[in-house]
Amino acid sequence: MKVPLRYQILLLAMTTFVAGANEYILAGILDVVAPGLGAPVALAGQLITLYAFVYGLCVPVVVALTSHIGRRKVMITAMLFYALASLSTLLVRDFWTFVPVRILQALSGGTAVVTALSTAASLAGSQRQGRAIATVIMGFTASLIVAVPVGREIALRFGWHAVFPLVGLLSLIVASSHRFVLPALSPAAAIPLRAQLAFLRRPAVLAGLMVTVLWMAGYVMLYSFLTPYLIGVQHLDGASISPLLLAFGVASLAGSRFGGSRTDRHGYHATLVASKLLQAVCLLALPLAAWLWPSGSLYGVAFVLMMWSVTAWAAGPAQQIRAAALVPDARGVLVGLNQSGMQLGIALGTALGGVATQTLGLAGLPWLSAVLILGSLALMGFCRRLTGPVPALQ
Repeated sequence: MKVPLRYQILLLAMTTFVAGANEYILAGILDVVAPGLGAPVALAGQLITLYAFVYGLCVPVVVALTSHIGRRKVMITAMLFYALASLSTLLVRDFWTFVPVRILQALSGGTAVVTALSTAASLAGSQRQGRAIATVIMGFTASLIVAVPVGREIALRFGWHAVFPLVGLLSLIVASSHRFVLPALSPAAAIPLRAQLAFLRRPAVLAGLMVTVLWMAGYVMLYSFLTPYLIGVQHLDGASISPLLLAFGVASLAGSRFGGSRTDRHGYHATLVASKLLQAVCLLALPLAAWLWPSGSLYGVAFVLMMWSVTAWAAGPAQQIRAAALVPDARGVLVGLNQSGMQLGIALGTALGGVATQTLGLAGLPWLSAVLILGSLALMGFCRRLTGPVPALQ
């Protein structure tokens, strides 16, 4: 009996939720993990960077090497390896034994996410793919909202070794569900690895990926340092930060859903232009929020942050569809490359944010983030003039 499409898409969203958990959780429990590894926080933090770089550079190769295999089988296998990596953290005792575990988490989790996104686009068809991809991305976003606070609470109560095995158990449940919920999807037409990597020599593809890198770097530059920015620059008290970040996360879910619907109605180009312009406006308005609402700066800052979150995440589904449309016959490869661009953008934005904090101070982060977002928009416009509009994905 065929399972309704909405349940198939929800399972793919659960896949990205679980696969995104390990990437985000470590950042939330770094202060607990570092002493357990016998490493300073700065060194333990490199495990986050390691995840992003392995995901960004190696997952496209894995996706290419598995392109001849049915996508359901790829997702099941990836989630099983992800479960193995998560359960293996029980054996981790120091920084260096965590490194191979982290690499396997990035490879398997990244492969599952990329395959889930391309599968959602294929299952939904051209008329509903924006909303389908948005739903799958919402699973990834929900892992940031739910997994981080829950993971931190578990780590504080039972120790950090209890956190990742729970993710592993969830991975096993999701992997077994794929067998019964998803159809036996045929692999895409096989493309040799050399030919897939050759996509990077196409100016439109390379420039398109740079659009993604700049966009994500602009978002992460401020987001990575948002808590110290709110306390040190906006002078908010620590008690208001947690509910503010929770509201920010909820707004990101709404933004992703809104962006998917808008993409289906108006196309990805109009959605990207509007969302990036509004992102820049919100970032430029953030330093003025406390001045505009001097009697209660929390409300002004909260309003601007909510708008920034909605507009930033509204671009996600459109960005994925634009990447896939660059080479429609190899949409899985392009979605994988776009995900890699996002991870490299995370690494770049965090690094640039750290440098900017040391040289210009926290107050300069919103301005620099806005510059990167506008740079992403300008590059997208340049690509459109150079190669013409990217055709709609069918």
